[in-house]
Amino acid sequence: MKCVYCGKEYGEGGTTIKVSNGTFDVCSNECKKLTREYLEKDERYKTRSYLLIFCGSVGFILSTFVFTGTYKLVPMYIGMIIMGISLIVYPYIFSSFITFTRHPIKKMTLMVRIMGLVIAVLSLWFLIAVFRQV
Repeated sequence: MKCVYCGKEYGEGGTTIKVSNGTFDVCSNECKKLTREYLEKDERYKTRSYLLIFCGSVGFILSTFVFTGTYKLVPMYIGMIIMGISLIVYPYIFSSFITFTRHPIKKMTLMVRIMGLVIAVLSLWFLIAVFRQV
């Protein structure tokens, strides 16, 4: 069996965790506790994450339809920074238990946070480049 939280293969000594859409295997009580904490945070913060990403997408709309000239892309870069920070702080948006059958919670959380960091840093770099160009 494979732990839904850490991804470790194990034989005996594991346990299961029940969630709304099924039962999943965990290798230890520690992983069971961490999975439960993840699920609670997911439930509590997923809406915030969606709202922040929506707010970030407003930057794309402003850049496309409102701003022109040298600073046309500034709202988009700011929006992307907001999106990246959202993924770092609330890495629950892309995760589902279907995903966790292939990639455990621990790995998916890290991957989403790294993706958020890359988005935020690149956007900040582009934003600085715009202001240096002027």
